[in-house]
Amino acid sequence: MSTVARELGMSARTLQRRLADGGTSYQAVQDDVRREAAGRYLADSEFAISEVAYLVGFSEAAPFHRAFKRWYGVTPDAFRRSRRARPALNLSGPK
Repeated sequence: MSTVARELGMSARTLQRRLADGGTSYQAVQDDVRREAAGRYLADSEFAISEVAYLVGFSEAAPFHRAFKRWYGVTPDAFRRSRRARPALNLSGPK
């Protein structure tokens, strides 16, 4: 949090207070960012699940699997398979 606060030009305590004033916390914002990034990486890339775990800030795959299941209700592998099973949209219209 101190690195983010410094980038925003404020102290960590000020950032913490401002987030609280907005009804959230640093941990909640971080969790949301990790969740969204993990979903994008799994849906749109060929990265291994362990690589995605590392990219979104987890040092090991097991805690990432638990967090991902809490976020999406399915395992990372099941999420990826479901995203790939959907047919691509035909945006050009009927021919």
